[in-house]
Amino acid sequence: LSTSYNSFKINGQYYEQAQGLFIGSPASPSFAELFIQRLEEISIYRMIHTPRLWLRKVDDTFAISGHETSDTLKELNEIHKDILFTAEEEFDKKLPFLDCLISRKQNQTIETSVYKKKTHTGQYINFNSNQPIAVKLSTIKTLTRRANTICSNDKDLKVELEYIQRTMELNDFPKKLTQKTAKNTLIQESGSKLKEDDNSIKLFLPYERGISEQITKMSKNYNVKVVHTKGKSLQNLVKEKKSNQCEKEIQGAVYKVSCKDCDKFYIGETGRKLHVRINEHKRDARNKTGNMSGLSQHIVQYNHTVDWDNVEILYRENNFRRRKFKEAIAINKNINGVMNKKEEVKVLSNIWENLI
Repeated sequence: LSTSYNSFKINGQYYEQAQGLFIGSPASPSFAELFIQRLEEISIYRMIHTPRLWLRKVDDTFAISGHETSDTLKELNEIHKDILFTAEEEFDKKLPFLDCLISRKQNQTIETSVYKKKTHTGQYINFNSNQPIAVKLSTIKTLTRRANTICSNDKDLKVELEYIQRTMELNDFPKKLTQKTAKNTLIQESGSKLKEDDNSIKLFLPYERGISEQITKMSKNYNVKVVHTKGKSLQNLVKEKKSNQCEKEIQGAVYKVSCKDCDKFYIGETGRKLHVRINEHKRDARNKTGNMSGLSQHIVQYNHTVDWDNVEILYRENNFRRRKFKEAIAINKNINGVMNKKEEVKVLSNIWENLI
């Protein structure tokens, strides 16, 4: 049922997918791979014009055949009515396969080098972009490892390394940094030492230029490895602010409620819809009973009025631990202005003092 009866909706009209696996399903690639492997086992490896070599990567195949290409291709396309094979033959004794250019020499040996399409622009991450330095250096390392892995002779490797150097300079990378990173990568690749187990604690944080570098530097003293995650995108920064009514429907947030009669404000968090938690504050202040929050207590004690209509969302966060941590950061940054009770203020480690 999960592979045969799939429907989808476009412009209000429902359609049934007649062939193939469901597009977008995480299970589809695995099912497709199992199907092709089975097809290879029962059909391709038993063909009359069986290829001498058959190497496949997903839907790209490199094959060496002792028969005419047309005969082999015809037999392949007779295996299954819904699977169509096409062929690209070598030209000038060269044939690209994935990012590898395979060249056949006069002595019938094969050499390989890095292949780039004619449409390749050489545009990679710019050195001046707002990304961690580790991400930028990984571009050089990846290209260098690829060149070292694919190039079968020193001449082609040298040509590819020179290309990497030129390309990185066009992406504003310092020349010496590119040379040093590529050199160290080649040394690591040629080394025979096994990589030691990394027993450090990993701390996942969004990247913020200037602050993340300080955290990374301090964390090394505590055997903590900082892994930078995606921070705010341009969409997050320029999107229109939702109306107060919509904000009150938000589920999972750190919020701020200000007093109209003084400069104090309350910072809290909730995993439920915001309006549910706000109504609880109102009820506790009105009934003057229960375990009142600092907000309700402030209203009762000083007979002040708070601005219920302009509750500010400081952070949106569904994860409980991250939400509590963000609440603690917000409170500690404004410790002299909050009306939160003492037990509502979580004390942060001294390691964060210079960062908040």
